[in-house]
Amino acid sequence: MAELMLYEPFDPRIEQIWRDLEVDANPSYFQSWGWIENWLACLPREHIPPLAVVTHDDRPIAAFFLGQRRVLRHGFIPSALLYLNTTGDDDHCVEHNNVLRTPSGVTLDRIIELLPAGWDELVLPAVGRGALSELGSIASRYQVRIDREANAPFVDLELVRSVDGGYPALLSPATRAQIHRSQGAVGPLEVEVARDEIHAIDIYYELTRLHARHDNALRDPVLATLHRRLIETRLRHGEIQLVRVRAGGATIGCLYNFIHGDRVLGHQIAVERFADPHVKPDFLCHVAAIDRGALAGMAVYELPVGDARPRRGLATGETRRLWLRVQRPRFAIATRLQRWRHALATWRRHRTDTALGVPSPARA
Repeated sequence: MAELMLYEPFDPRIEQIWRDLEVDANPSYFQSWGWIENWLACLPREHIPPLAVVTHDDRPIAAFFLGQRRVLRHGFIPSALLYLNTTGDDDHCVEHNNVLRTPSGVTLDRIIELLPAGWDELVLPAVGRGALSELGSIASRYQVRIDREANAPFVDLELVRSVDGGYPALLSPATRAQIHRSQGAVGPLEVEVARDEIHAIDIYYELTRLHARHDNALRDPVLATLHRRLIETRLRHGEIQLVRVRAGGATIGCLYNFIHGDRVLGHQIAVERFADPHVKPDFLCHVAAIDRGALAGMAVYELPVGDARPRRGLATGETRRLWLRVQRPRFAIATRLQRWRHALATWRRHRTDTALGVPSPARA
């Protein structure tokens, strides 16, 4: 019979439990101990979540960290939230989330039945579409919502190596033209990959400087500490790749990737801005990294998760990442009431505007 136990975040048994499961689970990089130990080390002490372990016949078959917080839903309904492998504030840094479990382990619907009492909502950020299928059997007892979705584009490097003409032959004529035009505008590329920690930190800091001009994501102090620590502890294990692409002696962009098995996981990219909008430095940087991955015998190059359509033009395929929310029935009722209230308020505004002769936004 399956049972669930919670381990305090500083319990010395946590690492061994996780490492033992990792051997059989074949997880993504974001469930590897290399990521997990650094993530835990960088969280504020009061936010470090406990480890939930599912056992069968006293043997661990699944594990996941269970973030917890309380919020007010719709301004007046208290809710106790649980988060899968995040604290609730840092779900933007995980791209491939899941329960760490053995191939014959427990399913998500069963895990939900085993959770400790007292929770109202379970948030599953950045999970694959398979999670939605696993939750199908509980739809009659819980509301399962998709909060958002994101594309996860990738390049099949086996295909790149097998086709005549290499990677460009797999792209649309429009994308090839964009790359060719960008290459002609900047000139020959120089690609450098970090050789050691000092070199990697130098590239990472340049990436953050480029990034800071138009995105504040890397200014998060927890994230900044996490990535610096990952470089310091995991570069030597071959898990971190920092790439700088130059042209004419000037940097046009930097890439921060994870290496996991035979996959290159594009995590961050930051590029220089060009006056000519037709110059695509991000395309040139990704192409350089894709060519390098193909030559190194890697199987897949994953572009950073997102919905940027131009970036999807570089992909040979894509999957989807889902941000799911499992809610107890009372929240389904509250959500419907909130929608009805909003619809009623919209109808009343429309009726008032019509009476006053105010044109609707569609006709204004």
